[in-house]
Amino acid sequence: MALVLTHATVLTVDGADRVLDDRDIQIEGARIAAIGPGGSLAGPGDTRLDCARGVVMPGFVNTHTHAATALFRGLADDKPREFWPEGSYSVPGQERFTAADYRASLAAACAEFLGNGVTTIADRVAKMDLLAPVIAASGMRAVVGSTIADVAGPADWGSTERTLERYGVDPAASRVFAGIAPHALDTCSDALLAECARRAVQTGAKVFLHVAQSEAEVASIRRRGHAGALACLRCAGLTGPDVVAAHCIYLDESEIDGFCADGTAICHCPASNLKIEARTLPLARYLGRTPVGLGTDWTASNNSMDMFWEMRLAALVGKMKADDPEVLDTRQMLRLATIDGARVLGIDHLVGSVETGKRADLVVLDRDALEMMPLHDAISNVVYSASPRSVRDVLVDGEVRVRAHRLVQDPRNWVEAGSA
Repeated sequence: MALVLTHATVLTVDGADRVLDDRDIQIEGARIAAIGPGGSLAGPGDTRLDCARGVVMPGFVNTHTHAATALFRGLADDKPREFWPEGSYSVPGQERFTAADYRASLAAACAEFLGNGVTTIADRVAKMDLLAPVIAASGMRAVVGSTIADVAGPADWGSTERTLERYGVDPAASRVFAGIAPHALDTCSDALLAECARRAVQTGAKVFLHVAQSEAEVASIRRRGHAGALACLRCAGLTGPDVVAAHCIYLDESEIDGFCADGTAICHCPASNLKIEARTLPLARYLGRTPVGLGTDWTASNNSMDMFWEMRLAALVGKMKADDPEVLDTRQMLRLATIDGARVLGIDHLVGSVETGKRADLVVLDRDALEMMPLHDAISNVVYSASPRSVRDVLVDGEVRVRAHRLVQDPRNWVEAGSA
């Protein structure tokens, strides 16, 4: 017995960026089994989800966030660069929050992400072994990492080792899988960065870290004898597509070319960067040269968990940076938020497009929502006018997680799963 999405307009985000009108999508278990003409795939006993007034697209892939800190929203608006201590990103009063608070915050964040059409997150925070069960209970897809640093004392590998042991590193084997997450170049010594590279090779894990997020960070590594962020990464052996570098807004001209030559993946977080540093990277210079995805970062630096907003902001500011309104077209931007983000995380063979054989991580947008009308160009509407209000249904691994604008499960149950 299958689940069939019927009579949909489908944004495939496949190699040809095809838009298919009046199509059925047949889902068997976690996978897309077939795509065919509208009304052709549902048989007796199948469950039908009417999408005649819907636009089906891949779920958003958020390549960098710290979901457990959702409770920091609104605590750090309009601050100078100096507000953020060197080597640390914290907000006043955060010490009052307990482990239970962070679990509740994480559950709320997962609920918000799902409601916003985000089906995959790359999430990192301290003590991830205690928090990842909340993400797993939510039904989201995720790669998780426990933050490691040694700026204030010896690095503690315990949480990382427990997370790796529980979830493994194979995204095909587990909906939640693990990575290695050194905090940043200025909070990790050269020795720790090299150890992260060694363990990544040993375990097969990807490495996720903050890179060139502030002038203070770059100044710190230069005091250690590196010419810049790229030189520091190369010295540690942390380059190439198995390394995901968030931010990268303080790279100089030669480093941009070097980053692309190495093929190191980048997570672009325009809202966070603009809010904290009033700065962003020249997105158009990276596309097609190295893997790039989009991320929302945490709510202290980007109050929104909205990938529609992130995609739109990246496009508009990217055009301004390039001084060219023709760059970063709508198809490129939709790819950045879906299949390209999946490629950054190493899961583009599983998700990120609507194709037979891939996992059914899908979003159904309501084409009767006012912001979706008129539908002259469905991709244009998604990039430049749609919003979380447009999200009607969300599926992850073929399981319906949002139906008719409402979560199917109670997020409070996820908190309890995380505390078990």
